[in-house]
Amino acid sequence: METRLSGRCLCEAITYELVDPSFARVDNCHCSRCRRTHGAAFGSYAIVDSGQFRWSSGADLVAKFESSPNTYRCFCSVCGSPLAAFNSDKLRGITLGTVDGDPGCRPRQHIFVGSKAPWFEITDDLPQFPERGAVVTEHD
Repeated sequence: METRLSGRCLCEAITYELVDPSFARVDNCHCSRCRRTHGAAFGSYAIVDSGQFRWSSGADLVAKFESSPNTYRCFCSVCGSPLAAFNSDKLRGITLGTVDGDPGCRPRQHIFVGSKAPWFEITDDLPQFPERGAVVTEHD
């Protein structure tokens, strides 16, 4: 039986769908780019295979910003919601906060805590890494 998850931006002009998603990992990223993108202490990203993702509506409203070489952050050109990140045309991850309902996965680690917001204290027991972090899969 096929599993489908959906997600959307704040104004609901853009929607996406994940078909049979298998999340490689979920990270809470504390780098300065993610903090600025989300306007928060960190961003939560689910790493999913490109073949499992598609824009359902509003694809023409998806804006892209090259935040680092070959890394494009996608966001709604209407409301500004961050939605996904791509390396060239390959999906890197989706912003977990835009998924409708429970995606069935949980963050496994905090990455780039070496540049975390000084006003935020991490109080959970997840592993913390000063930079990229460990390759942790949901199957570990």
